[in-house]
Amino acid sequence: MLTKLSCKILLLVVVSFLFMNFSDTPPKDQSNSPLLNEWKQLVYSNYSCLSDTSLSFQAFRQGLHGFYELQAQGKLENENYLTIVDFTQHSSKKRLYVIDTERFEIVYKSLCSHGKNTGGEKAEHFSNKVGSLQSSLGFFIANETYSGKFDLAMRLDGLEYCNYNARDRGIVVHGAKYATSEFMVKNNNVLGRSFGCPALPINEAEEIISTIQDGSCFYIYGGDQRYSQRSKILNNFDFLANIFD
Repeated sequence: MLTKLSCKILLLVVVSFLFMNFSDTPPKDQSNSPLLNEWKQLVYSNYSCLSDTSLSFQAFRQGLHGFYELQAQGKLENENYLTIVDFTQHSSKKRLYVIDTERFEIVYKSLCSHGKNTGGEKAEHFSNKVGSLQSSLGFFIANETYSGKFDLAMRLDGLEYCNYNARDRGIVVHGAKYATSEFMVKNNNVLGRSFGCPALPINEAEEIISTIQDGSCFYIYGGDQRYSQRSKILNNFDFLANIFD
């Protein structure tokens, strides 16, 4: 059994490890900003509140960065929730997380399908091209809902170079029978795949969509270093003055 002292030491080791791997690279004119240390502490504190390390620290850090940046730009009509899809996880895992941004609690955790041409059991290939049948990375706005062939569905508007075609491609959040644990039992523990949409279990989709619709931040993370380097959202740190004023 761990003593209180050993628990404190373990916590310090974890904090130090996360800080060493905190890979934000701010512009040179902001690299010495005292706000950066406050930002690192805020990210770690909020990540700890989640009490769920199945969501990678890097995915959370980037998702939170984008949330605050989009909030500072006035692009979020629904500021209550941040949705992160961690596509570095196996498709059999519950890899969609809806986070309450006031309490930093995970209010929904769900299975989520990736695109047919994005990979089999894991998501490996991403595209913004019409007809690619691949998932797209990056930040989206979760917008209006509609009723169609998937019953209730929610449109996504891509905000970046790698996903701006989302609406034209018909990339929406919807429920699907192939995005269920029952389907995986018949499919060698691999979730079914979509035409590029982040599809949810059919019995959970309506509640999740109703929560995050009408202007919340939706982030798809794939662990792609090229995306991290090119994303204008992740490489903008103007939001720091906004949250630490």
